[in-house]
Amino acid sequence: MRSYHRLLDRIVADEADPPAVVEALRLPRIDGWADGRVWGIWDVDPVMVGPAGVFGGYLAAVADSFSGLCMYTVLEDGQWLATRELTVRFLLPVTGGRVRTESAVVRTEGRRVWVDTVFTTDEGQTVCTAQAVQILVPANKPTDGGLSAPSSPTRVSP
Repeated sequence: MRSYHRLLDRIVADEADPPAVVEALRLPRIDGWADGRVWGIWDVDPVMVGPAGVFGGYLAAVADSFSGLCMYTVLEDGQWLATRELTVRFLLPVTGGRVRTESAVVRTEGRRVWVDTVFTTDEGQTVCTAQAVQILVPANKPTDGGLSAPSSPTRVSP
């Protein structure tokens, strides 16, 4: 089992902290994963709701977080990723309740990987979609036996 898979298992089991940005931005956690996809059901945080619904930047951050964690399902030990592009489409306002978010790898071309994210309500309405283009950063030799993800590079070129 890859170290990223072990990390995802521990995050889902609530035995490991998700990436620090998830906590800092109060982003929802994933509830499960399989090869090429992650998903989670979360209650809308009232702090994130304005007069017209959930702040769009928050939904974009959720999409970026879920697409990054989705990439953990396909990364080899020592590889890293960087979001190159994120396109978000807001279809309906999210004003409260529960939201299901699912991200899935839909295409790979060289070092570029496309991840689609869909947000749906309990009633099954799609309220937001996003597509991320992730860039795979080549594997580095792990210094800790491959038990943790490598640190993020400061600059990534496509």
